[in-house]
Amino acid sequence: MPSYRFCRPDDIPYLVRAVNECYDVHFPAAAPMTLERFRTEMKTLDLWPSNCLIASSDDGPIAVLIGTKRVDEVNVLRIGLRPDHQRRGHGAHLLTSLSQKLAVLGPGRLISEVPRALTGVSDFFAATAYRREVAFTDFVRAPAPVEAVPGELVIPITVDELIDHQLLDIPDEVAWRRRRETLVNGKDDFQGLAIATPERIEAFLLHQTTDAATDIVALGARSSERSQLFLSLLLRSLAGKTELPLRLPKLAEGEVSASLLSGLGFEASAVYDRYAATATPA
Repeated sequence: MPSYRFCRPDDIPYLVRAVNECYDVHFPAAAPMTLERFRTEMKTLDLWPSNCLIASSDDGPIAVLIGTKRVDEVNVLRIGLRPDHQRRGHGAHLLTSLSQKLAVLGPGRLISEVPRALTGVSDFFAATAYRREVAFTDFVRAPAPVEAVPGELVIPITVDELIDHQLLDIPDEVAWRRRRETLVNGKDDFQGLAIATPERIEAFLLHQTTDAATDIVALGARSSERSQLFLSLLLRSLAGKTELPLRLPKLAEGEVSASLLSGLGFEASAVYDRYAATATPA
């Protein structure tokens, strides 16, 4: 019989193994989970070992759930089963156990952001009392020449400076990795660009470069009247600084004008659905 348990900080090496054997095994192109990456997610995404569960048998982990914890909700970042143990109820048991714990300790809201292409995973969450709420979309711009932006218009900026200027105003409905808490937690990992006038900072963009793309994790403008102009200048400026594709991962509807993105050569890519549930006691 498999055993199920919540984890502790000293279980992190076993959790890393479980992610690789039960979750990443389904995504052959994904970089393997490492202790360093796991600890980085603890810091930036508020991943909590106490909200992670493992199902084990005599030969090691057979299922894993990786959960976060913030004031108002818990995000199920990953849930996966070893291929030889699928469709035996282990995944549902993990979700139910987490729900029962949170019904007592809180917070009482659970979410998960699920790639729409994984129809089996969407069906799984829908069958376990999760309801679909909103969608997020990746937008990607292939490397291409862009009209130069005068250098004096765009200045570097940090997350701390955006906070000081009261400009890090992130909408409530954005994806977990785009939320204000994530940006503040990982502030040293992001680079920023801004449009400044003599009076104030007018608009900003935060980005992070990976091996595959330059990810734009946040952008915004102080004035809605000139936001399209300012954001267009920032996006063009960033496009002129990198030979990698530009990617806006998990963009929420209305976060950036679709016509602005289209005019700059961005195209919609993967789509994700956020599923939500309320913690239920045993």
